[in-house]
Amino acid sequence: MRLILLLLFFLVQGLGFSQTIIGTVREKSSGLPLPFANVFVSNTTFGKATDKDGKFRISGNLPQEIEVVASFVGYITEVKKVSIRGQSEILLDFELSFNESNLSEIELKAKRDKAWEREFRRFEEVFLALPDDSYKPKIEIVNPWVVDFEKVRVQNGANYLKASAQEPIKIINRALGYEIDYYLQDFRVLRVGSRFYGQVFYEPIQGEPEQEEARDLARDENYYSSIRYLNQSILLNLADTKHFRIYHAIPDELDRVRTNDFTRELNKSIIPIANDSILKRPLGDGNFRIFLPGRMEIHHLDKEWRNDYYTNIYHAISWIQAPNGYYDVDRNGVLLNPTQLVLSGYLGRQRMARILPLDFEPKTDFVVGSMTEEVVHDQGQKFNRLREKPWITTNKPYYYPGEAVWIGGQMLYQEAIWSDTLSRVIHVDLVTPDSVFQSYQFPIENSRISGGFVLPSDLPVGNYALRAYTNWSLNYPASDQFHLEFPVIDPRYKPKPENPVEDSFMGSVEVTETYSISDSLSYRVMDLELNFLDEFQNPLEAKFVITMTDAEEVSFLKPKSDLESSLNWFDKTLPKDFSSEWSRQIEYGISVQGEFIPANRRQSFSQRITVVRGDLEDFGQVKSDSSGRFWATGLYYSGTAQIAIAAVNEKSQPFGTVNWIPMSKPSPPTLIPTLEYDLISRPTESQFLDTSGDYILLEEFVKEVSKENLSDRYGYSEPDRVMDENSIKLSTTLCDVLQRMGFNCRSQRFGNYTYGERTGSPLLIIDGFKYPFLEGGEFKEMLDSFVPQELESVGVYTYGNMVFGMAGYAGVIVLKTKRGQKFTVDSDRKFNSDGFGIFPVPGFTDFAPFLKNPPSDQYLRRKPTIYWEPVAETSNGQFQSKVKVPYGTKSIHIRVEGRSDDGEAFSKLIKIEL
Repeated sequence: MRLILLLLFFLVQGLGFSQTIIGTVREKSSGLPLPFANVFVSNTTFGKATDKDGKFRISGNLPQEIEVVASFVGYITEVKKVSIRGQSEILLDFELSFNESNLSEIELKAKRDKAWEREFRRFEEVFLALPDDSYKPKIEIVNPWVVDFEKVRVQNGANYLKASAQEPIKIINRALGYEIDYYLQDFRVLRVGSRFYGQVFYEPIQGEPEQEEARDLARDENYYSSIRYLNQSILLNLADTKHFRIYHAIPDELDRVRTNDFTRELNKSIIPIANDSILKRPLGDGNFRIFLPGRMEIHHLDKEWRNDYYTNIYHAISWIQAPNGYYDVDRNGVLLNPTQLVLSGYLGRQRMARILPLDFEPKTDFVVGSMTEEVVHDQGQKFNRLREKPWITTNKPYYYPGEAVWIGGQMLYQEAIWSDTLSRVIHVDLVTPDSVFQSYQFPIENSRISGGFVLPSDLPVGNYALRAYTNWSLNYPASDQFHLEFPVIDPRYKPKPENPVEDSFMGSVEVTETYSISDSLSYRVMDLELNFLDEFQNPLEAKFVITMTDAEEVSFLKPKSDLESSLNWFDKTLPKDFSSEWSRQIEYGISVQGEFIPANRRQSFSQRITVVRGDLEDFGQVKSDSSGRFWATGLYYSGTAQIAIAAVNEKSQPFGTVNWIPMSKPSPPTLIPTLEYDLISRPTESQFLDTSGDYILLEEFVKEVSKENLSDRYGYSEPDRVMDENSIKLSTTLCDVLQRMGFNCRSQRFGNYTYGERTGSPLLIIDGFKYPFLEGGEFKEMLDSFVPQELESVGVYTYGNMVFGMAGYAGVIVLKTKRGQKFTVDSDRKFNSDGFGIFPVPGFTDFAPFLKNPPSDQYLRRKPTIYWEPVAETSNGQFQSKVKVPYGTKSIHIRVEGRSDDGEAFSKLIKIEL
């Protein structure tokens, strides 16, 4: 009680206490006063312009710790931190220096380009408002040209995008009714988060009575949903506040699997905390320290909100955590050091659109928030986040019938955070406006594309296009498909070459080359080194496609569908009324779709469907829907495979009938991009073509292993989580071990990692051997046969990896025993396909990769394409390779095209005379 009274004393002590700041603003060099300079208390509405003598006077009920700002056009802004601590009057004088580096408005506008526009939109999302915030259309920056961007690269640290402004950023917030001057001091966006800081002056906007009423309501609503009010309720022990309910979120390491049912989680993963039980202490200077026992879950009781965290809770949820265990606030609940508190959830959505001045006081004591007022129901914005588009290029700008074509490229994502969730298969069609001639499909690995195919020798010459898309992108407009011009020419001719400019076609990335040539018996060897530098001459990491062609044989044609042009897709957002039926699924590998037909009326259309490739090379189970339709994805193979499909009962016996439904292709495009060129004759003696597999490898490397292990068999990376022998022995059963790793032995599922889909049990691998179709009691029996003391390690994968195929879609459990191969006799199971429907399903297009290392004793013939690497990347800003060059080659074109790791597109053509 004594502590509560003491806290109340400190809080009441500050109420109604007014302070005054007086002073003068002068020019530093001359000492002359600066009339009409702006002086204000940051983050408040308290501010004045200096009089003709440069003097100012500001009065009001101010926070204990403040920043006072003085600014004048053309001068460097000065900021002074002041601790009031009960003083009634404070004297402050400012001396402003002339800003010689200040750029004019015209100079700044001249710097605007496509890259700047993309960065500015990113800046607005972090600084102003989230895209789905209803306030976003009501807040704008009226002088955007003052904002400039640069990419900062930190040695041994995280690179980031930095924004700066030579002048105050002027903002109009029509939702809350303020004109805002923001003096930006620091703004940076990292891959893992963002932050911004500056001094802010708010000036209320006067409007019509009905506007003022709406703004008062909006201000009050945002105040009661703010971290400031939460802190005030904690300081005042408002345990029965109608706005917040606080819970202690128990760490996830406990031995239970969290559900999304609030009533089941109450008093288990979240413990109710009374406000008066949160420890707080006065610091003796009018400020307070609040101590948090851990991660706190905040329920905004009066803020209606749709959330996915709980299925039976319909209000907004936030989380706060103090890394140091405490954070400091003033008597008004204002954070003194924002870095002391980490906000996420609803509170993490706060931007300038919803931040109020520190001197704001609400006019009502209760408001009810609605999600419909909070979030714009913009379907286009929602769907826009999940968009993806491929960009591809080829080893040459044109081809002849019968030639090999190698392709490479990258995936573009409207929001890169979704890249791991979106497609892992790209479809490529050879098309004209009338026909789809051929279709291919290739894997997408780490957002990179690599593949190839051979053109038919009887393919008619003419202008074609390569159309690239994903199955998921077909839910969106045709603009989300990529088209690359693809001329097919009579072998007697070649295009008249353009005059290439040996410089970057685009981007600020500098690419420089060094090389040396040495001779060998069968070919020449070029030691090539490419160095990638940014505008500050710092090494730059990048991912790119590189091709080297015989400059005499292959005419240069500058592509129209380059990467820089493709990036304009980011600027073309969907219409607000866009909607999709989501008839196309995301492919995580080769996919199979079909329908199940029951044998009689008593059988349901919704059944467990088993899909098997070959003799258990891959397998998986999915659930058909109420109409019998099913979709299985994640298979991984090349060529055409025999896929067995059936509905099976609990005894694994097939029943009913299944039909495989081949995936449909989109219609031919109405228009395709074309290159303009004139043809010239091609000498008969130089009519050689690019063909795949023309090198014969004289040696075969056979790896002998005494015991198959996981990395040899699959080549996959380390599991998501691993428990070693010392951690395992602390558990009583294997289920206890797996429970701690997120697996529920009762439901035989890994939490919600398969996004609610009905899949089979996880793949079980014991000492390198796979155990398919272990369902129900059989799966549990296998787990129960182990005791922790006989295990060397346990690893789990909680999401499907492509190398596991469908078998790993529901997760993977990897057991390594101390004795090894405990069940080797039972592991050699054979698949019985009786009762299954067998269908030939095309897989990834089988092609011969470009061979970069021919045998040293085999003469290397001249070829149009000398070198091709579709998934090149730098190491410390460098790319190195040994290129085998045929004798007789006199000059080479090197074309490099890609993106830096921070998103900057570049393209360069280099010509080398040998």
